Amino acid sequence: MTSKATPTYAQAAAPPTKGKKGRQAKGPASASSVAVASGEVFMKSPPPLPQAVRRFFASRTTFEHHPEALKIAAHFPDIAASVLREANCSRPLSFTCTVNDKGSVSLLGTDLHTPASAYTPYFAPLTSRLNKAFPIGNSPWDIFKPAPNETQLLIHSVPLAFLPSDDDQLFPSLHESIRNARGVSILSARYLNPDTESCEQKNATSVVVTVAPPDAYAILPSINLFSRNWRVEQMFSSSKNSQCKKCWRFGHIPTRCPSSLPVCPFCSLAHTKAEHRCPNPSCPKGGNLRPVLAYCPFSVACCPNCQEEHSARSRDCPSRPKTTPDTPKVLSRQTQDSMDLAEDQAGPSTILPSTPGAPPHTLSATVLPRDAPPPRQRAQRTITVTDLAPRESGDESLDSDSSAGSAQ
Repeated sequence: MTSKATPTYAQAAAPPTKGKKGRQAKGPASASSVAVASGEVFMKSPPPLPQAVRRFFASRTTFEHHPEALKIAAHFPDIAASVLREANCSRPLSFTCTVNDKGSVSLLGTDLHTPASAYTPYFAPLTSRLNKAFPIGNSPWDIFKPAPNETQLLIHSVPLAFLPSDDDQLFPSLHESIRNARGVSILSARYLNPDTESCEQKNATSVVVTVAPPDAYAILPSINLFSRNWRVEQMFSSSKNSQCKKCWRFGHIPTRCPSSLPVCPFCSLAHTKAEHRCPNPSCPKGGNLRPVLAYCPFSVACCPNCQEEHSARSRDCPSRPKTTPDTPKVLSRQTQDSMDLAEDQAGPSTILPSTPGAPPHTLSATVLPRDAPPPRQRAQRTITVTDLAPRESGDESLDSDSSAGSAQ
């Protein structure tokens, strides 16, 4: 039996021929068939890098607000581009700049495939030009550095008998074992529960390791260490001031939201904010094109937390946790509006998929009751965890260390 010969480029690109009874033997030549015939291989473009990988920042010697923060954010991207151009940098020169309340300047590369590490050789001249362009006396900016880009993984219920008694030896021990098991080098390791005395009362404890994001999936959802298999989850941190973008209540994050349906922050109905649209195609406020708070007299604003006539993000909401000197400041109304606009332009959230088959404002939904119990809040910062891989039914809840441990 002889195998069919690979068609030539001319044969693959030729128009279809007529077969028996006037039928076409084959359809038009596709791009893939022509590419195979000509020996060409089309490579799939790499996925875009996360923002954390594309961002680098410079913090002030003493954390304090800079009086020209808006001016820096507006003009430093062009200043940074001129510095890189003078240094003959071959990387993309387009950035966006932000300045936080502590005066730290962050640059985010707009090219989705260039990491911040590509600009490491230019961090020193960029910092020098920043300090010259915006002098601030005794509190200059330190040298630029890449934004923190680590993934925390929680290894559940490891017997204390397998772990070193000295905390300083935890990292060397786990680093060697994980590298042998999966070929991944961890960046740090610590106990989830830092209270040594309470750990001594138990037979097992959970440990937290940090890895580079690409290495996380090499360890999830389980890893074989010390001749046994251990469950691994990605860990996320939250506090009483964290606001969920699924139900818009405080004290947890979307990945740990108890609500089965999304909640609109504008009207408290069971749809995402992106689906909050006016059914009138000639809405005077443009509510048919983008989410608008109270786009008409018949669309009354309703906060899902207090049921008053404002958005769930309002800084005047009485349900918002009171801030302390140690908690971040509430965003200004202008900043909130810009964040809302950015989310609207980005489309529906991937965490909050819309209900299939239901157009906006036709979902069967009810406003959350006024006396609905708020989520449990803790005075200290707490840790919540969630699987990146789907759990099987009947999976046991997290052990006491992972459900009640503090985040340092």
